[in-house]
Amino acid sequence: MKTFALLLNHAPDRYVGLSEDDYMTIIQDYVAWTEKLTAEGVYVGGEKLADGPGRVLTKSDAGVEVHDTPLAELAEVLGGFMMIKATDYDAAVEIARTCPHMVHNNGLEIREIQQVD
Repeated sequence: MKTFALLLNHAPDRYVGLSEDDYMTIIQDYVAWTEKLTAEGVYVGGEKLADGPGRVLTKSDAGVEVHDTPLAELAEVLGGFMMIKATDYDAAVEIARTCPHMVHNNGLEIREIQQVD
């Protein structure tokens, strides 16, 4: 089995203004999905990233520059990630199709984790 990362992007303001009940319903959808995949031996792990800007490092002639991410200018932010096990990309896509992120957002990115021995 290979390991795949599901990169969970969303609009910067996607969760702004939601009622607590609506937000908890979304969280419960993710929890139920990860519990199901865990029981199937497919879910490896994942985390929600903290809200707000991150940091971007860029190399320049002066060295390494550190900047806040331009959150207000971004169409999407990386809100979190999940890691799953699958035989190949096709199988990973089929698992990802069932992810609550596909209900509550516009999409996600799947990337295979390259094993380094």
